[in-house]
Amino acid sequence: MQQAVCPVVKIQPEQLPSLNTPRSGHHTLCVNGEITVFGGHTSGFVPTPTAEYFKDGVWHQMDMVYTHDEGSALILKSGKVLLSGGFERGLGIGQSHEVEMYDPKKHTFDGFGCLDTKRASHSQVELDSGRVVITGNWYHEDAIEMYDGNITFTHVKKTSQHRALTNVFRIAPDDVIIFGGHDYKGNDFDTIIVDRLKGEPFTDPFFETWKPTHLYRSIHNDDSFIGDEAKGIYSYLFPVKNKEGQLAIAKADGINFSLVSTTSPIPTKFQKNTIIYYSQILVDRKAQKGYIIGNDSIHKTSSHIYILCIDYSPVSEGKPCPITLYYTDPIQDFVGASPLITPKGNLLLTGGNGKKESPSDNFYPLAHVFLFHFGSEEFVNSSFLSPIPWMLGTLLLLAAAIICIFIFYKQPKQDQKIENEAETPEAPNPKEGANAELMQRIHHLVVEEKQFLNSNLTAAGLASELGTHRNNISACVNLIKGCNFTQYVNGYRIGYAKQLMLKYPNQKANAIGIDSGFANDISFFRTFKALTGQTPGEWKKEHLPQTEIEKSRID
Repeated sequence: MQQAVCPVVKIQPEQLPSLNTPRSGHHTLCVNGEITVFGGHTSGFVPTPTAEYFKDGVWHQMDMVYTHDEGSALILKSGKVLLSGGFERGLGIGQSHEVEMYDPKKHTFDGFGCLDTKRASHSQVELDSGRVVITGNWYHEDAIEMYDGNITFTHVKKTSQHRALTNVFRIAPDDVIIFGGHDYKGNDFDTIIVDRLKGEPFTDPFFETWKPTHLYRSIHNDDSFIGDEAKGIYSYLFPVKNKEGQLAIAKADGINFSLVSTTSPIPTKFQKNTIIYYSQILVDRKAQKGYIIGNDSIHKTSSHIYILCIDYSPVSEGKPCPITLYYTDPIQDFVGASPLITPKGNLLLTGGNGKKESPSDNFYPLAHVFLFHFGSEEFVNSSFLSPIPWMLGTLLLLAAAIICIFIFYKQPKQDQKIENEAETPEAPNPKEGANAELMQRIHHLVVEEKQFLNSNLTAAGLASELGTHRNNISACVNLIKGCNFTQYVNGYRIGYAKQLMLKYPNQKANAIGIDSGFANDISFFRTFKALTGQTPGEWKKEHLPQTEIEKSRID
């Protein structure tokens, strides 16, 4: 019987405004609704005591107390971020005791204590009690210590193996297991020993065949959680490899480990290139999707970005999980980046390493920011979570309600299938597969290549360019975006017009409309009023004074 082959889909990322400081060895988190990067090192392998948060389409830089290059960052239940450890000085040398707390509401940092053990490349996990388990180290002996949630860090016990970039998975409200595939110098373990916070170390036959993969970027263990705390289910996904180098997906259920079946083997090569998967599995629990990030080689001057997507929804029933491999065109000087699943289910990559002339890429961090659209629309013309007039939100909600009512009465059988999805897991999701791929191609032409600026752009013309029928374009946009083709395009035109008005406040509104892709000023004024509830003049008067200094850039 012929083995199934993993679907491979080309994807085009949206490039967002660059970070103020090129950085690698940093952390990327969504804190209080803001994408925020912390610490790391910058050009020349020099630690940087800075952080940045993204608001109104601009990265805002902040001064931290310490650097935390390859340290650890954890969002606490309080909403604050615990930052600890990292390399003691430049060139990735030594470890540090340093600890500070970030308050996202005030955008302030407070250095308040020190670790019991100097650490770098370690992990932190908060327990239900508010205490934090800390373990893992790089080129230094390891141990388990506990932060009491106030100011004190105390030694708990030694670990059975010295590990770096460690998996720390909760198995109960106040208990965790700790394991990894390589030691504190990056060497593979022959035998995997699992430590337990409240219990003795143990081994599992599963690890005789499958070993946890090397992770080259910071770990946020809760990003791999697929369980249900309310029901006492503590389950995680993590990548593993066998002796032949075949990658697979494993699941930890408490202290039990098993292999997750997939509809096809996970690709380890693309064309003639070996894929290096370097991240943990980041999950979007709402969509029940997991993502692993990879590249071609950490020694090339350019690299494809690879994203393996796992639909893990069938895992609870023991059925094979569909997988898809997404890839990009080669990106110059790109090696790796810090990944994050955004609140709307999209994948964000920030910073990372670049390769110039030196054999060590750590000397050439990047400032790139890439967004991969797997979820709902989040960035429009490089503006993330930017203020939108309440009228626009009301109109969008009203339009969505009308569409839902229409579909409910028009296609009751289809809605019945969607409502009963849990009872019929084999039912295909119309927003995946061919529709998702077509939407990605539409997005590339309309948004990435800025065809929305062409006033003659039509669904028929786009369909001809994509080699399909215009009805397929209209149906795809309606299904995935919840609007018609014209509304979809006009949304980008209005967003572009806003940026033009902010950048060129003296330019006449009718000229702005033409430059933004509208055929005439009447169409521009009518559409602008419908989407914002204001005329262009009213909108500019309201927004220009508070954003004039920022001057949005038009790429």
